Amino acid sequence: MKDEIKKILKMVEEGKIKAEEAEKILLAILEPEKKISSKKFLKIKVYEPNGDKVNITLPIGLIKFATKFIPKEKMEILKEREINIDEILSSLDEETQGEIVNVEETDGTVVKIWIE
Repeated sequence: MKDEIKKILKMVEEGKIKAEEAEKILLAILEPEKKISSKKFLKIKVYEPNGDKVNITLPIGLIKFATKFIPKEKMEILKEREINIDEILSSLDEETQGEIVNVEETDGTVVKIWIE
């Protein structure tokens, strides 16, 4: 947990997030049961024929912040498949549930995004 706090403080220092956003995130980390209103999760899975895969699970309450910690190479895989995570995230609300994206390409690549 100490590393996450340092990362958040560094992001404030670098001007990537505002102090108010950092406070909300820190409270969510330190007191998750009180600050995350939803027990829902965004799940992203990508399977490629060459064996590469992406497997991401994010609490809905922290999605927008947590995407900053997704490795760039994993985000590139989604971009290559023309999946815009920012668009998907902006369309989510507390009522959203179930499958959002399910792509099966002819080369065997499978991309699935859902809320549960």
